[in-house]
Amino acid sequence: MTTGEQAGGDERIPARRPGRPRDAHRDEVILSAALEILTADGYSGLTIEGVAARAGVGRPTIYRRWASKPALVVAALADSVRIAVPDVDTGTLRRDLVAMQRHQIMLMNSPDSRRITAGLVADLATDPELGHTYVREYLAPRRAVVFRVLQRAVDRGELAPDADFAFVHDLLAGPLFMRAVVWGETLADDAAEKTADVILAAFPPVPHS
Repeated sequence: MTTGEQAGGDERIPARRPGRPRDAHRDEVILSAALEILTADGYSGLTIEGVAARAGVGRPTIYRRWASKPALVVAALADSVRIAVPDVDTGTLRRDLVAMQRHQIMLMNSPDSRRITAGLVADLATDPELGHTYVREYLAPRRAVVFRVLQRAVDRGELAPDADFAFVHDLLAGPLFMRAVVWGETLADDAAEKTADVILAAFPPVPHS
């Protein structure tokens, strides 16, 4: 039997017509609804039914786009321009780091952002699918932005080629996370400069011979 023929005869199965293209506006409405619920109720309080009701769509509409609740939640976070790490290039490493850290401080000083982060951290420990998706789709792309900033510093001779980019990233994020999320403190404006200077002291450029 040739490809496309039915077993009981020689009729050919008609080729499947392509479905309607996804409605980008509807995607935005769904992701916005998910982010609103996530902000108000946290990960545990978000349901596909709740997002569908707020967005004015049916559950199948959501599942055609995102296969699971974790996938939808991470997509909503990744889609938020407000949360994205700025890919800055000011010409010097210190100014780049300060700019990125100021953005992170602005986010972490926001009660809504802090609520989302605290809720997700708790749920990451008990939801393996959320953890895997969050790392792959949300954290990894944001860390890649930091890596690009650091690589430009290496290319300019401001950072040693063997600098541990992952460790630098963690040193930038860790103090802000501890102060804002764990201790619940408002981050001071000069935290950006302080963390940037820690990086510059810990990872000096290779001295010229």
